[in-house]
Formats: sequence, structure tokens, C-alpha cells
Amino acid sequence: MHEMLGVSEPCSAATEFWSLWPDVIGELQAKGILAGPESFKGWNDGDAGFLRAIWCLTRHLRPRHVVETGVARGISSRFILEALERNGAGHLWSIDHLPLEHRWHEQIGVAVGDRYPDRWSFIKGSSKRRLPAIFSQLGQIDLFVHDSLHSEHNVRFEIDRAWAALRPGGAIVVDDIDANWGFKSFVQEFSGHRSLICEAEPLHPDRRRFNKKGMFGIILKEPTASASDNQRPFRPNGIGTELRLLL
Repeated sequence: MHEMLGVSEPCSAATEFWSLWPDVIGELQAKGILAGPESFKGWNDGDAGFLRAIWCLTRHLRPRHVVETGVARGISSRFILEALERNGAGHLWSIDHLPLEHRWHEQIGVAVGDRYPDRWSFIKGSSKRRLPAIFSQLGQIDLFVHDSLHSEHNVRFEIDRAWAALRPGGAIVVDDIDANWGFKSFVQEFSGHRSLICEAEPLHPDRRRFNKKGMFGIILKEPTASASDNQRPFRPNGIGTELRLLL
């Protein structure tokens, strides 16, 4: 990833991440919350590999407009906000449904708490309803993170629209790409742009995954991207929507 960005490695941003990571996890544990795979309504909290990539992208790209889908306990939101604060600029728009059950409802965004209210806009609702208006309002974004419903249709709905709004040189991060064909079909269609498939680093083994870890993907929009490159429609090309490995 750092090679894609033209940044030398090891980078100081990764050191910053590892200094913050135990503090965030420790704060949750102090509240009686054990983060990790299947710990939030059967869903996963952000893992160290996924979050470290987002942290470094935020620190190196220095984005003004960041949009994410899927908040849950807000661990990824917390790391994005902390990185924006260290940058001294930028705002995060986060979209998620609020669960009805009180136990889960009270944990939404708990990792963020009341930090950085001037940098964070939490938008209640589905990405299908909320994303188009946000992209229309912002005009252009610098970084997009997908961590909501992991179906091929929803992944493509989100990242197709994020790609059209993404500035050249910006990045998209997609979690759980081993759960559907959405990321793979996208990078095949936009093959002129560099992408990575990365292994997650969960706090404990994820029994549902073929590697007991899971995977996430990153795609960087080339600075020379043309306007027509933003507007290709999603055509599945016969790819099935069943859960299959991307390897």
C-alpha cells in the first residue's frame, strides 16, 4: 500500500497506530465490551490490519472528505477521526442503521463517545437512501470505506457511486471481500487502477473464514483517471452472488 502511495516504509503513521490501538481496545474492555469477530450482533469489529490501512491512508492522503458506511461500535470511525485530528483538517461522514435492541443501540459509536463533534457527522439510515445525497452535497470525496451489508449488490451500489465522487489519487477500502464478488468484479472492470487484497488481523480467529482471518481490499484511483472512467455501469457479467472465496 505504501508503495502504491509513494511513501517509504516503515512509516511513522504505523507507529502512531500501534500506540493508539491498545488504548482504544482497552477503553472498550473497561466498559465490559470484548471487541473482535462476531462480537456485535454476530458482526465483526474493525481489526488491526483493516484499521491500520485506513489510518495510514488517512494520514498520508490527508483527506478533507471521508465517507464510511457501517459504524457499529465506531472503532473505524474513532481511528479516522483521530487521524484527521492529527492532520489538522478533514471531516468524516458515517452512515449506519440504529439497531432496535437497547443492548446494541447503546453501543453505537461508543468507541468515539463525544470526541471531535466538529469533525464527525453520523447519519442514520441505509446507504441506499443516504449515500447519493451525501455525494451530491460534497461533490468530491478523498477516501471511502465500505463496512456495511456485505452483499455483492450492496458493495457495488456503494463503491460504484463512491468511485464517481472520488478524486483522482483518492482511495476506497472494502472490508470482508472474501464474502462476495463485489470487490473482485469492480477491480476487474476498472483494471487500469492499482488494487490490493489484504489479510485481516482479528483479535481472535474468525471461525467463519477460510483463513480464520478474513480479507479486505484497497483500490487507488489513478491521478490520470478520466471523467468517462467514473461512469461505467455495474454489469455482473454472469458472476454469481453466492458466498465464495476470491482466491
